[in-house]
Order: sequence, then structure tokens, then C-alpha cells
Amino acid sequence: MFAAADPRPSRQPDRFKEWLDAVEVHQPGDPGKAAVEVSTWTGPELDGVVAAASRHARALAKTDPDRANRLLLRGAALHADIGRLIPEETKRRSDRQQRVYTIKDGRWQSLRYVSVHWELGRLLVDGVVPEPASDPRVRTWYQETSRDLIKLRSLVEALPHLTRALQIFPTDGTLLFYRGVLHERNSSSLLQAGSDSLTEANRGTSTFGTTRAELTRAERFFRLSLVSQPDQIEARLRHGRVLGELGQHDEAIAELGRAVEDGAAQELLYLSHLFLGRNYEALGRYEEARAELERAAALYPRAQTPRLALSHIARRTGNRAAAQRELAHLAALPDMEGERQDPWWHYYELH
Repeated sequence: MFAAADPRPSRQPDRFKEWLDAVEVHQPGDPGKAAVEVSTWTGPELDGVVAAASRHARALAKTDPDRANRLLLRGAALHADIGRLIPEETKRRSDRQQRVYTIKDGRWQSLRYVSVHWELGRLLVDGVVPEPASDPRVRTWYQETSRDLIKLRSLVEALPHLTRALQIFPTDGTLLFYRGVLHERNSSSLLQAGSDSLTEANRGTSTFGTTRAELTRAERFFRLSLVSQPDQIEARLRHGRVLGELGQHDEAIAELGRAVEDGAAQELLYLSHLFLGRNYEALGRYEEARAELERAAALYPRAQTPRLALSHIARRTGNRAAAQRELAHLAALPDMEGERQDPWWHYYELH
């Protein structure tokens, strides 16, 4: 015997309606049940929802543009929170998704996919009327999400995100600064080593440029950010550091000195003195280098970096006794690295 077939057609979920409900109840900054549910949808479902939302907003904008923009921005906030707060994608949802490798301790570790939700958020804010650049909430969304991506070390996601942001707001000092931070971080020895490990393991070609190429890009974006926001001390500090790494030591000293004069404090002041010492040493101005490194060491007495640099200068100048004194300082530091409080170890994080 066979059971009778159910004559009622199976009901497909109305994803667009569910999305509208999720957008309405979502609280920015909180993943919440609605965001978790949306995060489980397939790539085609998500693409269909965002396309429907864009069409709906265009129609709504003819009579109520404020309401249309609010919907798009709340939707973008929902998708940004999914990208930010819900675990990374481990499977492909869309043919457009880029495959990336995670890097740890200078070696590639595992494979994952770029979350589709950052792109979906960008597509939604592109629909803001009369144009995205006209609404200050779009600028704020890009500034906040770009910062989050860098803090989360989601560097592959950050590049297209900041590229689109700067197409809309090409002179925004904050966005230009974040783009500089991104390229400076890509130039770090840790990420460059990880990039090399992909090639060595025949895992493909890295999207990073060489150390010098990334530093050159960082210098450009920091310089442009300072045109828009000349009082941005961290941008000036980082610009000075990058100039020094590019061998432009006199220009670096001028920028770092201005960062100090403009009021760099705590970690930023320590880093300014540390980098000034490095640049004076590169020019053979050892007394000035020692003075700057001593200032850095006085700010963070448990930091090992200025003591190592002072020992190196002492050896270069033939002062063996001074080199041994600095090594004695190092030996007296706490054994636990976390107790040494050296801001240089966290330089690539945003301050």
C-alpha cells in the first residue's frame, strides 16, 4: 500500500519578506537570531534578496526617498554584522567568492572564502538616492566597517571595501588613512613571509605586492590622508615610519618630529621616539639616535625594543661597556612577554 500524495503544493519560503522582517528587528552591533538565520541562506537566495531589496528601494524612493535610504542602510548594517560577528565562510556560496588563505606565524594555515555579506552591504548602499555620497550615513558606514575589517585582520575583504569607499569619497581622510594602514600591514615581514609560503607550497599567487611596493602605496595614502586631515597624529606617525623604511630618512625625521610637536602621547609618543632613533641611526647621527631611544625607554621601561636598539648602536660605535649595560637591562625584564609592555609589538594594530 502507498500513502496518498499530498495535493497541496509545498510552500517555498518568502526570503525577501523574511529579510525585510530581519532588517526591521536587527539591532546594529548585535548578531541576534534574525542575523544568524540570514547567515544560513544560500548564495542565490542572498543575491535574490538583495536584488529584490534594490528594486523595492528604487520604487519606494519615487515617493519616500528617506524611507528607501533607511531600508538600504539598515540592510547594509545587517549584512556587515553578519560578516563581522558570525564565523567566517568555510564553503563557497557564490561563484564570485574569492578563496583566501589564513596566515599565522609567517606561514599559510588554512583555506576559507571571503564572506559574501560585505559585498551585499556595498551593493545595498550603492542604491542610496540621489547618490551614496550625498548621505553622511554612507560615509559613516564605510568608515566604521573599514576600521572593523582592519581590526579583524580581514585584509583581503578590506581591499575591495576600501576601493569602493574611496570611489565614493575620494578625499575622505579617514578612509585614506585606513587604506594606508592596510598597505603598511601588507608590507610587514610576517605577512610577506606568509605570502612567500603560498608560492613555495604551490598554493597559488599572493595578491600582496613586494615589501617596497606595499610601502610605496602606504606612503601615498598616508600623504593624501594628511592633506585632508593634517592634524591626524597617527597618520603622520605612520607616514614618517614608512618614509624611513623607504630610505627617505630626512623626510621621515621631519614627519616624526612634527608628530611629537603636534601632541603624540603614550604609545604614539613612544613609537615616534623609537622611529626617530631608527632614522637618526641610519644617517649615522648616533648621539641623536641614542637620545630618542632613551626617551622611548623612559616612557615604557619594560619595553625591550629601545634597549636592543641602544645595544646595537653601542656595538656599532665600539662601546662594549654600554652594550653590556643594555643587555643587563634586557636580562632584568620580566620573563613573561605580556608583562614587558612594548607598543612596537602591536604597531600594526590601529590605535
